[in-house]
Amino acid sequence: MPPSQDATRVTAGLAYLCGHLQEIRGTLGDDGTDISTPLHKLLSSVRSGDGAGIAAALDGVHTALRAAGDARGVYGHHRGPVPVGVHSIEVVYRCPLERCDGRDDVDAEPPRCAVSGRELRRERLS
Repeated sequence: MPPSQDATRVTAGLAYLCGHLQEIRGTLGDDGTDISTPLHKLLSSVRSGDGAGIAAALDGVHTALRAAGDARGVYGHHRGPVPVGVHSIEVVYRCPLERCDGRDDVDAEPPRCAVSGRELRRERLS
């Protein structure tokens, strides 16, 4: 059964957040010390596995980014699946927490999840 549109939106949003966490922190002026911020609430939900709270917390970060001047927020970077027959990458790095889509733009070795600090799982596309 394919994932719902909301689940796809959330996993894509989390993947974007993971790949751009420091940039997002800068945009929001969030150094991670204030536990009441939308970003802290989201990261706590992801780390704890609070599936019900992740979508709402991600919406909060999206809204905060838009209010801070980022017109795309966390959702505007996802444009849908790659067309059939088109493979722009051979290797992807999957989320170790299985909460997001993972990333293909990883420069660090070994690549790590920005949320959990755990190593991303490397997979070849077939």
